[in-house]
Amino acid sequence: MAVLLAFGVVADRNRRAWLVETGEEIDHDGPEGAAVVLGDRDSDPARVAIACADLAGLIEHGGTVIAGAGIDLGEGFVSARLAGASGDRRDAVLAALRVLKLGGAWRLGERTATLVALFGVTATKPVGAAAEQAIGEGRWAAVVLASAAAELLGPEQLVRVLELRAPECVDPVPEVVPSVLAANLRQVLERYSRPRRLELVLDLWRRVCAWQVAELRRDRLIASHDLTVLDALRERYREYDEAEIVKLVQDANAGPLTMVSAIRFRPTWRGLWRHSVERLIQDAVSATVLLRAAVAVHELGVVAGLDRVREEIAAVSALYTKGEIKRAQRSVSQSDPSGLLPARPGVHVREIDARLRQQAQGAAFERFVRTRLRTALAYALIIADRCQTLLGQEIPREVLPEAWDSDALREWRAVAGHTARIAPTDWRYEPLVRRGRPSLADRLAAGADAVERACDLVWIAELADAMAQARGHAAAAAEGYYRVPEFDTDPARPRPHPLTPRSESIPLAVAGAAQLLALGAIAPPRCRDWDELCGALMGSGAVAAALSSEFEVAESVLAHDGEVLPGTSLRVQIARNAAHLAEWSDYMGNCIAGPWYQDQAVRGLSILVAVRDESGVIAANAELRRAAGGYAMSEIAGRFNNQPDAALRQAFRVWVETLRAEEPEAEPAELDTVAPPARARRGTHNPVRDLEPVLREAARKAMVDSEPALRTLVALAGDTDGDPKTLTALRRSTADRLTRLCADHLEAYPAALPSLWSATGTRPLAAALDTLAPTLLDRYPRLRTLPTDAPLPSKVLRVLVKDPDIATARSMDLVAQRVRAALGRLARHGDRSFTHALTHHPTADLLCPLILMTTCAPTHAVPVASISDPHAVTVPGFPITDLSDHHGPWQSAWPAAHDLGLLDTDREVFWSHIATHGLLIPAAWLGSGGWPTLWSRAHTK
Repeated sequence: MAVLLAFGVVADRNRRAWLVETGEEIDHDGPEGAAVVLGDRDSDPARVAIACADLAGLIEHGGTVIAGAGIDLGEGFVSARLAGASGDRRDAVLAALRVLKLGGAWRLGERTATLVALFGVTATKPVGAAAEQAIGEGRWAAVVLASAAAELLGPEQLVRVLELRAPECVDPVPEVVPSVLAANLRQVLERYSRPRRLELVLDLWRRVCAWQVAELRRDRLIASHDLTVLDALRERYREYDEAEIVKLVQDANAGPLTMVSAIRFRPTWRGLWRHSVERLIQDAVSATVLLRAAVAVHELGVVAGLDRVREEIAAVSALYTKGEIKRAQRSVSQSDPSGLLPARPGVHVREIDARLRQQAQGAAFERFVRTRLRTALAYALIIADRCQTLLGQEIPREVLPEAWDSDALREWRAVAGHTARIAPTDWRYEPLVRRGRPSLADRLAAGADAVERACDLVWIAELADAMAQARGHAAAAAEGYYRVPEFDTDPARPRPHPLTPRSESIPLAVAGAAQLLALGAIAPPRCRDWDELCGALMGSGAVAAALSSEFEVAESVLAHDGEVLPGTSLRVQIARNAAHLAEWSDYMGNCIAGPWYQDQAVRGLSILVAVRDESGVIAANAELRRAAGGYAMSEIAGRFNNQPDAALRQAFRVWVETLRAEEPEAEPAELDTVAPPARARRGTHNPVRDLEPVLREAARKAMVDSEPALRTLVALAGDTDGDPKTLTALRRSTADRLTRLCADHLEAYPAALPSLWSATGTRPLAAALDTLAPTLLDRYPRLRTLPTDAPLPSKVLRVLVKDPDIATARSMDLVAQRVRAALGRLARHGDRSFTHALTHHPTADLLCPLILMTTCAPTHAVPVASISDPHAVTVPGFPITDLSDHHGPWQSAWPAAHDLGLLDTDREVFWSHIATHGLLIPAAWLGSGGWPTLWSRAHTK
């Protein structure tokens, strides 16, 4: 019987096939997609072994896919793959050309046949010449992209794609199966004309190259800093600082320092602290300038980069005396025998300034500069820590003057000015002085005392921004604030929506767009570029609806979620909802988040799985289907649908065979049991039949009572009629969209905040459950999970909420909870529209949970102020309140605070926060009358 080969080919009856792995001869059947050697029936076994070894060597470099290209192995032997292989011959030919190069292309057969395999009917002579040039130059990204787009473009357009050149170290089309890329391109671009298709492809190429170039620059910038010296440098800085303090104490004693004189020494602002702070400011501006120089040199080169910050270098160099520079250079530690780690960063600034004055140029000068800039970030990290320690902990507040300044800061500011991001008019942090004074922004707004001083601490933020920019970020992120502002100088970059087409590579971008179309998104009839196309797809309502699906997964399988896959170091993750699939597809570049997989998972017909490595990166996706008494692996694929490692595939298959399917329970006495079949035996009790009418009627009555709250909630989406369909759309909105809707609504209608907050406290489904008999709730305890914002734990509950009345009530409960969480996010991030609405229309039932949330937060994104003394239980204002009163406004506010985003663990440490700093409130909420005025107004409205 003839051997069936991949891509619809049948081997000649006079030829035999041998498996490459074992050398075993096969007839008509063999492992699906296995690599084989084809040869004459009477072939010499020794020659067969040579051909198998030759193909095995090629497979080692190009993978099993290479065998499908029909490679000439000599003496009549050719490579092939058995039927069942994924992809098409184009994948095999491209993989073979990568290994054989242009010089070995003759082993694939006639040149024309090879070009047809790559480009189909568009394989004209100009296309062939352009392809051979690209292959000869190693421009594989252009070749793969052109091959994948061959069905969509004409010959002249393919030539333009084949002429594309990527910047050095950039690969816009990495690790992709060309046939998969072709299918995704066809799905995304087939509705457009050929000229528009070409423009979109070229625009996507440019965007991906720009993204990768930016990432390369960021990685190289980070690599340019040497943090291995951090510990040694910290020790040098500590020793120098201690030596300076000892010198000041000796000068104050006017004699040798003894233990008794040291004990009797009482530090004052003029005697010690002012000198320490002045030295710290000098170091901070020095580190800031070094970091700015490092970023400029990385972007522009040494000469042009230093020219950008030349004036700042000269200004900082002038801040130091020769004596200070000599003391900082003096070797006081064995940790730096090379002498390249002076105790203060100003030494490096002074050295660079001296070389610039000498107009030094050349390779030696560049090495000199780069060597000194490599430690800039290490200096900055040490100085930032010292700012928190000295200003936030060591200096007693009572010794601080009413206002203090710095000569070094004034001289540097005269040259450097302020950055665009940190404008004095926006600086609302409280100055570090003995008594509370208005912020710099408030002073400027009032027109009085409108001068920046060192006590305003703007220079700390500028140092933090310089550190963040040296790590590839636009700016530092504000964190907590207690006396001294704190910043995250290496903030995590925001993650886009999980279904947003990514710009990391062309396969990922195209797969993401194809995924959106598969979910029902509608492509615009016209689009100028790739961003406009993706923006239209993401704006489709089908995208939000796709993330709302919840999957039916057997408990016996869920029990293995997060477990280690036996025989490997990988972990198994079970998909429970569509959001999981969106996250997986975002990285994998496959169609696992498509409607077919979602439909199968919702109906419980398949279980979708991700296998992650030790760092959380997905190695493969798989689908499981029910089999006799258990489950079977339907398919498994790696990134971009590449074949996963054979060992992983085998380990996963063995693990799946150990899974057992759940058997339906004989008597569904609990609500979470499996629902009976459509034709249940007479007399079988179905709890849904008992519960649904009762709960439906209760939900209907609750919705009638909730009509005003419903109108308030749907007004967020611009609906003034109270349409329940708008409520469903809000439920399907992402957290970011819901937050934007709240902010826009409050900006347009600030007086609506009290009614909006009141509406979010209306929960019709929860109210309906409260009307049920307690015995019914005790019998079916999982009913209490219906109003919670989490996947429902059983299939019967999911059936129950499909009733229109119950579904509407549940949607309102979930929207109310999510709107409260959105208001919490607006409060935490100091949204101006929310702040304006709250301060002009305060209510006690909203202020109390917001203040509890602010007090318990580990860090703060906005400046905060204390409204009660540490350890105090009484809160001032009219009326006076007690934090420990179980019937008072503060204890009653805890449920609402949890809705805003507070965790149970935060409540447990509430009293420790009160002992440390009292109740905290965002400073922007306090007007001229402070807390008493705000609290009083909250009770008079």
